[in-house]
Amino acid sequence: MLKNFIRLAWRNLRKNRTTTIIHITGLSLSVAFCLLLFSYIRHEQSFDGFHTKKDRLFRLEMSDIWQSDTTKKPASFFSFLTKKDDGHYGLVFPAVVAIDMQNQFPEIKTALRFNDWGDQIVKVNGQIYKEPHVIYTDDNFFESFSFKLKKGDPHTVLKSVKNVVLSESIARKYFGNADPIGKTVAFEQDGTRLYTVAGIAEDAPSNSSIRYDWVVPLLSDPGYPERIKQRFNQMSLMMILELNPGVDPIQFQAKMNKWVDSYFTPSMRSWSNTFDFSKYRWNLRPFADAHYNPSPGWGHYTNANNIYQLACLVIVILLIAALNYVLLSISNVAARSQEAGLRKVMGARRWSIIIQFWVETQLLVFASVLLGLALAALFLPFMEKTLDTQIDLNTIPFTEIFVTVGALSLTLGILAGYYPAWLLSKMKAVNTIKSFQTFKVNPRLSKVLVVLQYTCCIVLMMSAFVINRQMSFISHKDLGFDKEQIIIVKNPLYDSAFTVRTRNRLYTFARTQPYITQYAGMNGGLDGNHNTNGFKLNGKQEWLQQFSVDYNYFNMLGLTLVKGRFFSPEFQMDTARRVQASIINQTLYAMLGEPRLGVYDSAIRSTIVGVVKDYHYESLTKKIGPQQHVLPWGWGYTGNFLFKVKAGQMPQAIAGLKKEWKEITGDYPFDYTFLDEKLAEMYKADTHWEATIQASCFFALFIACMGLFGLSAINAINRTKEVGIRKVLGATVRNIVTSLSSQFVGMVILSLLIAIPLSWWLMNKWLEDFAYHIKIQWWMFALIGVLAMLTALVTVSFNAIRAALANPVDSLRAE
Repeated sequence: MLKNFIRLAWRNLRKNRTTTIIHITGLSLSVAFCLLLFSYIRHEQSFDGFHTKKDRLFRLEMSDIWQSDTTKKPASFFSFLTKKDDGHYGLVFPAVVAIDMQNQFPEIKTALRFNDWGDQIVKVNGQIYKEPHVIYTDDNFFESFSFKLKKGDPHTVLKSVKNVVLSESIARKYFGNADPIGKTVAFEQDGTRLYTVAGIAEDAPSNSSIRYDWVVPLLSDPGYPERIKQRFNQMSLMMILELNPGVDPIQFQAKMNKWVDSYFTPSMRSWSNTFDFSKYRWNLRPFADAHYNPSPGWGHYTNANNIYQLACLVIVILLIAALNYVLLSISNVAARSQEAGLRKVMGARRWSIIIQFWVETQLLVFASVLLGLALAALFLPFMEKTLDTQIDLNTIPFTEIFVTVGALSLTLGILAGYYPAWLLSKMKAVNTIKSFQTFKVNPRLSKVLVVLQYTCCIVLMMSAFVINRQMSFISHKDLGFDKEQIIIVKNPLYDSAFTVRTRNRLYTFARTQPYITQYAGMNGGLDGNHNTNGFKLNGKQEWLQQFSVDYNYFNMLGLTLVKGRFFSPEFQMDTARRVQASIINQTLYAMLGEPRLGVYDSAIRSTIVGVVKDYHYESLTKKIGPQQHVLPWGWGYTGNFLFKVKAGQMPQAIAGLKKEWKEITGDYPFDYTFLDEKLAEMYKADTHWEATIQASCFFALFIACMGLFGLSAINAINRTKEVGIRKVLGATVRNIVTSLSSQFVGMVILSLLIAIPLSWWLMNKWLEDFAYHIKIQWWMFALIGVLAMLTALVTVSFNAIRAALANPVDSLRAE
């Protein structure tokens, strides 16, 4: 029986090639798009889940006493679905804490300390390299984590302070195909620190929050003994606790915090009198869930809100695809009504007809899913580029992919195939074959489906438009400073002597070059990278953002002086540590009650010498807060050197700076970027979301238009005789097209009435994430409404015009 159903289904699909191609095209594109989104969602969810001990590994966190209201993550759309525990936590601890906890708590099997020191200059075979991920860690790193070693014993490879483990790609970069074991490598900043390559680790999986190029024993750090000696005076290491089997983490956390109250909290109280330490605590977060928390300093952050939104997109796209199939299948019911009637006359039962058409749907859906898989693989690189991610499908278990594809096929088959099969099976045989008439189909549910489908499309269109306008607003908003034509050269070493020598040479060079108009230095950046300091004002805890800058900073950025003066080498007090001269912004000046300039202010422990107009020093998701500028103490370290270049002369400036850099530093990498590009990076997530919504809008609109096309075909078939009579009575083509299209205009208008308030609510919620954003105005809805209406009319006009141009004799004869 089933074999016969499959054979008949295959014949029907081949016979109706045009309809089959339309079905497969719509479904396969939808499946491909949804599989890509699913792959991204699963990849994000899989972060750090590959470690075999993940159920016993916990990240140690502490209350962030330096977090200000301006740094807190704003509530966003879908926040009600996410955990409330999404605040920032301190992730670095004193080195001695691990030793003390290991001795204090038998529940702890191991306490692992580590930190990624970021860019490091290393020397191998006489060549200089800059590596972005140099990990200092305890010797149990490869025992606690499931990073695989290609060479070396995980139990002993880091036991010696002279050993180092390289990643596989880095080892190949240094030594090619030669065996690197036993070779010597060194840190360029301290040429006496030589290491022997004792192990080669496979590159960290793409779904690992911890990345590594070098893995170095923590005990080999020259500053380690001093960190232990200073106990709580220096916090620089992250900690992962591995609990013994059977230990309840909740109970252990309560026990741990009782100990913390007497062990650590008193020292914190001595550091700050601006924080309410009654709320201070340490927290254990499951290691595999750490990437969902936005605390700064962790390797990867997965925004749970985005995951929920993408999941909703998957559901919407699949729903639109299923509705589209239903509509197109219903449009084909009339053509196959006689087939159903004849089968009933021959003795076929109703369930037999339903199964026959369901099998046909399932075959088509299965073919669409297979094609969708191929298209997903084809478009995967494009998606990775769009979302700026690397998706390794090997991180998703094959069984999960197989089950997902199978469930997708079955769900789509049931959703899309049952209603048309049921509709066809309920037709009476007498009505379908009597006088060889074409059975008229007028399924009211189809109109409901079209309204639902088109409503989803209009919401997506409106969302894409608003997001585009907001990103354009961000790109063109006046930030209060000049961001154009500024090149940033990054200091590769945290070394005062190197910094002073390099800064002086670069500034001397800049003064002699006609294409460089200004130059300056600063620690941190205008992308939210700054120090947060607390102070007490009128008995209330307040926070300010502090920037360490040099004399030319304000002129180079074109900042406006409101009161007082800028820093100047002519005033010795500017560099006096006991005076701590500072320039503040208008917001902080107003908070302090507009104090007199040149007088020491005890609240911020500084002498205010100038006030600058407020400017945006971080993302537009946050309002401008209190800001303080100071000169670097001792003129030691400067993290970034900035140069303002004349328009059209950037290539010459880069070439000149690169040449001078090589003369100053030798083979140190010349690492530079542009200020405007650096600022744009803050909105990467929003830019990726914009691209995703636009792609979703395109797919949804394309599929919905196919549904409208199918329903307009039903309308044209049902009104064939009416069209013939109207033409005989003198109706023009315009009259007939208007008559046939009028009901679709009504459905689109109904969709607009539903979609407009829904999209207004959704996008206002999304815009709440930005402290500075556009206003949703009426003309936006009008524009999208006209576009949606024109798209629908173009889609349905084909069948309407074809019916209107048909010979009335043929139309009347068909009935």
